Amino acid sequence: MSCIVIDDEPHAVDELSELIAQVPSLNLLSTFSDARHAIAYLQETGHVDIIFSDISMAVLNGIDAADIMSNYCHFLVYVTAHREYAPEAFGAKADGYLLKPVTYLSFTQKIEDLGNKFQDIIKLQRDENQFLFIKGGQKSSFIKIKYSDIVYIEAMLNYIMIHTTTGHEITYIGLKAMEDKLQVMDVFFRINKSIIISLNYLDRVDGNIARIANGKSYQIGEKYKSVFLDFLKKHTLKS
Repeated sequence: MSCIVIDDEPHAVDELSELIAQVPSLNLLSTFSDARHAIAYLQETGHVDIIFSDISMAVLNGIDAADIMSNYCHFLVYVTAHREYAPEAFGAKADGYLLKPVTYLSFTQKIEDLGNKFQDIIKLQRDENQFLFIKGGQKSSFIKIKYSDIVYIEAMLNYIMIHTTTGHEITYIGLKAMEDKLQVMDVFFRINKSIIISLNYLDRVDGNIARIANGKSYQIGEKYKSVFLDFLKKHTLKS
């Protein structure tokens, strides 16, 4: 899980950074002495999994910054020397409250707890990425297609035909736009200017020919050949 640390005391940053370095499941991206600088970083670079933040800091404290920071992380964990801030911290929907000096045991227990929740989030995101909707032929018509059912996708002038295990569907979108949409999945490969195949239904590759499960065969274009073959080689059983 990626994380950042916010604390205006350098020694506190160092101590927490050392703890993070001892946990293989954590990746420390950056540290900040000011919540404003951390927010600017997040707005520029995007989401992190965990924000470890002090509460009592000059100019902008951790509680006041929570509304913004929570938009850029899965978990917000406060690390403070002040026990009395706990009600405010959980009022800000914090996911953890660690008291300084933070012990290795309390830290790893909290990370284990967050790790379990993180796996649940990943599973939910994976489940949400199991299908897509395409526009049908009529106004306000939408068709649900499971990624696992897609055998291959064929460019047809200014539209594409999605061939599935049960038939095919046509939608007016370019093949490049569809390729970009499918980047979230690691089983789809564009093999020439007109065809995207699903590796789930690839039977074999003979030279420059990709043979898929429905008996169809397609030429692998020179532009796409090296990337496709490199992928196959990485997943080839070696003696």
